[in-house]
Amino acid sequence: MKKFTLLALVPLLLALVATAPASAQRRADAANNRNTVLKVNVLSPFVLTASGFVEHAFSPRISAQLGAFTTGASVKDVEFDGHGFTPEIRYYLAEQAPDGFYIAGYGRILNYKLTVEDKEKGETYEATYKPVGAGVAAGNQFIFNNGISLDLFLGVGVNGGSLNIKTGTNEDFDRGIIDKLGILGSGFRVRPGLTVGYSF
Repeated sequence: MKKFTLLALVPLLLALVATAPASAQRRADAANNRNTVLKVNVLSPFVLTASGFVEHAFSPRISAQLGAFTTGASVKDVEFDGHGFTPEIRYYLAEQAPDGFYIAGYGRILNYKLTVEDKEKGETYEATYKPVGAGVAAGNQFIFNNGISLDLFLGVGVNGGSLNIKTGTNEDFDRGIIDKLGILGSGFRVRPGLTVGYSF
């Protein structure tokens, strides 16, 4: 599964690298008067999650971004209810923040409640998962003349955290498939994203 995920992300990374020089050239002669961007991650709904960001440029090269999400997704019979925050600092290479190619450092603060209903036994099992993580990312954000923004990024990082079972056992949460997908526990994580928004 991890090999498939990494192979699927290769085209995203190639598109990111290919668009970076074009973006730098496109805005090289014009000062960017749009310092704040509100945006949503258009990939999130595919995993039943709502994710949004606000970014503000404090200088031609530096911006800060705060992301937040809420989810009600499920994997097999395990329901995930939760939210999280992603603070991020970005460095723009072309001195046109928040427009152009950037590299970033980010943190992740997540809070999930997991629920499994065993209909055969008439039981409900609960657990919590509250990992903290950090990573690095690279991306390219386009700010168009009408204010619309398009941000394509790819990040890698690590999470630290473990499942805290309140009722039930590991088997009740079907850890096999969840572990194979790399959803719970500590370890390496890939963070792809595509956002659309408005700058002002």
